[in-house]
Amino acid sequence: MQQVVRLLQGAFDYYHVGIGLIEGDEVVYRVGAGALWDDSGFTFKPQRLKVGKEGLTGWVAGTGEPLVVPDVGKDPRYVWMQGSATRSEVLVPLAVKGRVLGVLDVQSDRLQAFDETDVMVLQSLAHQASVAIENARLYDQAQQSAVLEERQRIARELHDAVTQTLFSASLIAQALPAVWNRDQQEGQKLLSDLRQLSRGALAEMRTLLLEMRPAVLAETSLGDLLRQLSEAASGREGIPVELSVEGAGSLPSEVHVSLYRIAQEAVNNMAKHARAKSGKIMLAYLASGGVELQIEDDGRGFSSEDVQPNEMGLGIMRERAQAIGANVSIHSRLGAGTVVKVRWESDRPC
Repeated sequence: MQQVVRLLQGAFDYYHVGIGLIEGDEVVYRVGAGALWDDSGFTFKPQRLKVGKEGLTGWVAGTGEPLVVPDVGKDPRYVWMQGSATRSEVLVPLAVKGRVLGVLDVQSDRLQAFDETDVMVLQSLAHQASVAIENARLYDQAQQSAVLEERQRIARELHDAVTQTLFSASLIAQALPAVWNRDQQEGQKLLSDLRQLSRGALAEMRTLLLEMRPAVLAETSLGDLLRQLSEAASGREGIPVELSVEGAGSLPSEVHVSLYRIAQEAVNNMAKHARAKSGKIMLAYLASGGVELQIEDDGRGFSSEDVQPNEMGLGIMRERAQAIGANVSIHSRLGAGTVVKVRWESDRPC
């Protein structure tokens, strides 16, 4: 939108060009170019106008019809701005498939500066701008929907996992007194299992809370997040996951979250697909400012020829790595486990 108004203002030397978008029951001016907008000392007021009720902009937004005003001083709908030298104005709706998105507003400091030819030109430009705005909105909605869907999926998995872990812990707690009276050594083993399940459930609950509060996810250290993943896997599935962290460092939030998500997907695969007996998570902060993350298990592995690229979250892991400019490698052989390695360098754009 900023490019549209600047190109229009520069090409035709208009006094002012602005775009207002409909937000609820108001048209809100978000971008502009020209003497008014570019003057740092000028306050663009009113910046919000009621659709169909206030100003020329509100009228066009409400009717969806273009409007040429040869002399704004003679139009009762015009809302005057202090400091403005506007004398005439032309406004065309920004619309897609009959739905008005906003208004393209062009103003002149001369009387009768516009005619129907200007309307035709501006309508053509407004149509192109409308399509671009709608595409951008649809893309943004698709991105938000994808994020929400993934967050809900992870939350469901975590909720199910916590329920399962607590149910197992409850069964052990019920059986423990009788087993203890019969065989204290076996009772000690059940106590150890109960402790492990409780730690796992606690780790999973912490992870669940983080999923519900994305800002906290970005603020929690990557080492702590990986520790919760390893403890949750140990408690839920009985798969001991060893964690090692070398060095320390600060990562951009998008890198921080993406590495955690990749590790989360890989750890989930240990139980869901690999049937692993143990696993390792290794995080190393590099002297160059980058970071290397490796997740490995001793599970049954897989053949790349038999597994589709998008199965077992492999595609998701690659996409996340690509989004932050990281290199990812996934190596596996039947009966020989799986190794996922991600390396991000700080000089790469993300």
